[in-house]
Amino acid sequence: MAKWPLLTLGAGLLAGCAVSGPGQLRVHEATLYGAGAQRIVWVYGDLGSGPSSSLKLGQDTVTLRAQVSDPLATPGSLSVDGKAAYVGRIDNVAVRLTLGQDAGGRFTVTPLAGNRVQAVYHTDGARWQKLSATSGLATGSAVSGLRGAGQLTDAEADALTRALSGQGPLAVAVLDEASAPDARIAAEPRPQEQRRTALYVLSSSQIVRTSTPAPANGGQTMNSGTVRLGEVARGTNASAESPSVIVARSASEVRSLYAVAYGRQGGTPALPGLAPGEALVGVFIGQRSTGGYGVRATGAGVQGNTLNLRVELTAPGAGSITTQALTSPWVIVRVGGTFSSVNVTDQSGRPFPQ
Repeated sequence: MAKWPLLTLGAGLLAGCAVSGPGQLRVHEATLYGAGAQRIVWVYGDLGSGPSSSLKLGQDTVTLRAQVSDPLATPGSLSVDGKAAYVGRIDNVAVRLTLGQDAGGRFTVTPLAGNRVQAVYHTDGARWQKLSATSGLATGSAVSGLRGAGQLTDAEADALTRALSGQGPLAVAVLDEASAPDARIAAEPRPQEQRRTALYVLSSSQIVRTSTPAPANGGQTMNSGTVRLGEVARGTNASAESPSVIVARSASEVRSLYAVAYGRQGGTPALPGLAPGEALVGVFIGQRSTGGYGVRATGAGVQGNTLNLRVELTAPGAGSITTQALTSPWVIVRVGGTFSSVNVTDQSGRPFPQ
């Protein structure tokens, strides 16, 4: 699962080497279009008595050895040039579908003409759902990540799920083979089995909010002394290039705050109102080169005239597949209480911004 430099796994060129191939060769491919823009290929087979073998994938001749410890590794697969799988770049393609989500969690799926979609999955960064329809109105039901998507094995689906999770909202559409923009990767020697699953990945900025975002905590408020705290909205595509904290106490300040939060998106949702004594606080972590980063509020309290706001910052882990695009994560919370300054700390107690 744009930042991707989702994953940069080099496929070494071994020009001039004999291409022997392992016994019982099987090649399984996941082609990620859209925010993915990567081709991930697992190679399975028997090395026999030798420590290595060679295989031509596309234009690259790669060395196969015993599998390594890596988040993308799957049982029975071989390592490719020292990595768990072959990962190659592909060209981004035109949008294959659009996805809208309203405050009630309902979705509207619109595939473009000529694009056959077999299934659509959605994640908020942690939980995964499979949508009930591939066109028109749809609801989501809880699933175990991408299991069941295309021709992926459960282990391959789990590996992709781990790589795509933790990046905030994402949608993954499973394309019919005929809708894939290019052919399967060429493999030499010819494998006994070759599978390919074509996926189209939409980043959070491509998921259209069809109404004001629902509070991520279900509308409940978190109390800390005299402070009421509730999340109003969260995203990853602000116009803020540097870390910052913005407080809004009036309608004009709310408008300015939302202009920063939604500055790189196609539109701004309806602005929330403020009751007497309330304020909105926006926390922006600044521009990042890939996806996988995020921020959420976890608690608050007032000491003297200072609001102490606690946030949790997340970053992509080693081996994560991330969207290949600049991101700028943010969160906006509604707070009640009297304060004149804001002190923000992360989960380790360090001040933000640093």
